[in-house]
Amino acid sequence: MITKNFSVKEMECHCGCGESEMDPEFMRMLQELRDEAGFAFRLSSSRRCVTHNAKVSSHSKKAGIHTLGKAVDILTGHIDTTRVLKLIKQAQDIGFTGLGLNLRGKREGRFIHIDNRGSDFSVPAVWTY
Repeated sequence: MITKNFSVKEMECHCGCGESEMDPEFMRMLQELRDEAGFAFRLSSSRRCVTHNAKVSSHSKKAGIHTLGKAVDILTGHIDTTRVLKLIKQAQDIGFTGLGLNLRGKREGRFIHIDNRGSDFSVPAVWTY
């Protein structure tokens, strides 16, 4: 386990390469968010190797924040809208500086992206997919 609620397996790149190293401060923040939210997160993406990121990212021309172990995508289709909005607010309050929202279309495909990008990556950002 990386934290009390998140395993190495959950953080592994989905291509099967085995990359799973996550930024320790990001994981501390993610665990804090999980504790405050009070429910388990279903992650659809966490650590990505550069090769896998190039295949799946909308920013495939550069190494994305997932390749640095500083981002996850949390599935939200099973969570009611009030809890999703509260989760977004809690993430901001904890200090996450990147928030991507995919909250339309079929419920099972909805997610929020959270990251803790620093000035070495980009300025804080909020966007929709």
